[in-house]
Amino acid sequence: MSETTTETTAAEKLAAEFAPTSHEEWKAAAEKLLKGAPFDKIMLTKTPENITLQPIYERPVLDSLPAAATLPGQDGYLRGTGAAGYRAEAWDVAQEIPLADPAAYNAALLHDLGVGQNAVSVDFGRPNALRLDGAKDITTAFRGVVPAAVAWHFHPGLRARDIAKLFWAWLTVEKADAKQVRGSLNYDPLGVLAARGSLPKSLENLYDDLANIVRDARTFLPAFTAIGVHTGAYHNAGASAVEELGIALATGVEYLRALDKRGVGIEEAAPLFAFHLAVGGNFFVELAKLRAARPLWARIVAEFGGSEKARALHLHARTGLFNKTKHDPHVNILRTTTETLGAVLAGVESITVGAYDELVRTPDEASRRLARNTQIILQEECELTSVIDPAGGSWYVEKLTDEIAAASWAFFQEIEGKGGLAAALDAGFVQERIAATRKGKEKLFGQRRLSLVGTNQYPNIAEKPLAGATTGDAPCCSGAPDANAVVVVPPLPAGRLAVSYERLRAASAAYKEKNGHGPKIHLANIGALRRHKARADFTRGFFETGGFEITGAEGSTDPVVIAERAVASGAQLIVICGHDEDYATLVPAICSEIKTRAPQLTVILAGNPGEKEAEFKAAGLDTFIFVKSDNYETNRQYLEKVGAL
Repeated sequence: MSETTTETTAAEKLAAEFAPTSHEEWKAAAEKLLKGAPFDKIMLTKTPENITLQPIYERPVLDSLPAAATLPGQDGYLRGTGAAGYRAEAWDVAQEIPLADPAAYNAALLHDLGVGQNAVSVDFGRPNALRLDGAKDITTAFRGVVPAAVAWHFHPGLRARDIAKLFWAWLTVEKADAKQVRGSLNYDPLGVLAARGSLPKSLENLYDDLANIVRDARTFLPAFTAIGVHTGAYHNAGASAVEELGIALATGVEYLRALDKRGVGIEEAAPLFAFHLAVGGNFFVELAKLRAARPLWARIVAEFGGSEKARALHLHARTGLFNKTKHDPHVNILRTTTETLGAVLAGVESITVGAYDELVRTPDEASRRLARNTQIILQEECELTSVIDPAGGSWYVEKLTDEIAAASWAFFQEIEGKGGLAAALDAGFVQERIAATRKGKEKLFGQRRLSLVGTNQYPNIAEKPLAGATTGDAPCCSGAPDANAVVVVPPLPAGRLAVSYERLRAASAAYKEKNGHGPKIHLANIGALRRHKARADFTRGFFETGGFEITGAEGSTDPVVIAERAVASGAQLIVICGHDEDYATLVPAICSEIKTRAPQLTVILAGNPGEKEAEFKAAGLDTFIFVKSDNYETNRQYLEKVGAL
């Protein structure tokens, strides 16, 4: 008997010793552990996409899903556009180099290409973007690069045709075979409109340009895609994964119709599309979003009459900015790592990883290296290129992908019902929907039910700014509104999730600069350390998110001593921390003693007083904080109270 057979038999024997467990038995056991808490409230999770995540997914889930009957490279390309996946070719490491000067850019590019980067990505809408104003600039910037040895990805805003001609002229000088040079031009006028809120020409004129760019690419750059569908502006404004993908589909359909009207059919147009989707922090949702993009686009191309080959989608991912932070910026490295992993598991063709410090300064060689090596480690050390569609077949991933796809298609249909994306942007429909989603995220964020480590959870109050960091925020879009715009739409809500807390921290820093110390909070601790530590730690974490300096005294059970220490602290805000058993007898006396000595002080209780609230407030308590308190709003109010805001 073979070793494999022996192992299988042993495994079967082991499994036979355990009786199968039904879903009902599992749920009964879970409810027992919840001790009366409602199962649906505790165990089910609703995402900003309005999708309810189950606590457990079981085998029958897969039986009703498309993934059960498909393979990589087949049937709408859910599991990737190639049958061999990354085993045939790994994804492109398409890093950005944010240096405007062509000579400086060239030096950095040659270095980075020599240490693992294999694609050039130039986003002309980002800070310190490469300056390419003529033949001299492009010759300097790309000197020493073998054109066919790397992939080229340009994000030129409305300059796509000029950049294409400039690049083709450089290829001619370099005597390169354009058929062997692959890349993307990414002309996306609707993406520019969404990012800037305006366009210098009518959409019809820009769609004429789109058709001409397609024809140019076919003639001069046959291995390039010409049309880009960029969702970064929507993602970075707070859009959900469903909204982002639905908008991407609507953008693509608008361009297909415009091209068809100008004589460019589906078989020629569809292969020239590249979707550039942003990746956020919800690992499984973002993974599902990227996987869902392929079959949804294939469905659209099929509806236009496109062949199976034309339905394959070119998919690029870039780490988003909405969840990135200026405070504790090294945490951004961890965020981009999980985002990159999600993109890899989804099977994208190229990835750009944002540098951890891109919000506050021009990324240097070290931060570029960290971003680049995030991808290289996944390729070289994690062996993710050895498995085709490693997420495929997961009951949870496949179910979530199906749900994201269905919801994204529904939102796409809503946009179509408004007359298409351009009309929906003009009416403000898309902007209003994203603003509502963002508001919901901000509410959860302020309540700390949605977390950013180092910002609204576990802040490092003593951190020093990065060397060379600026006080402002680097722009996340591709430009400002044109003063002479022909097309104007309501602007997208701009900014990142952390901005509200960063403003609080900035106000506290300014207060410290003026007064020699930050806004103070004194912890009035009751009893031994073991009796007040939990609430003292909670309070420290709660108020340090706003930049407060927390001071505390040794615990005491003498209301007079506690009050004297509070008044002597010089803090305007006093938080009583202790055990519930001590609160009933000591809080009224402590409040009374503090208010007698310093009635101007604000006295706060750490914990929910419940039925004792009226009694405590009658004794001088002003308010209380607990796990359900709005963290952001509470910090904002008290910073305002002490004069920091």
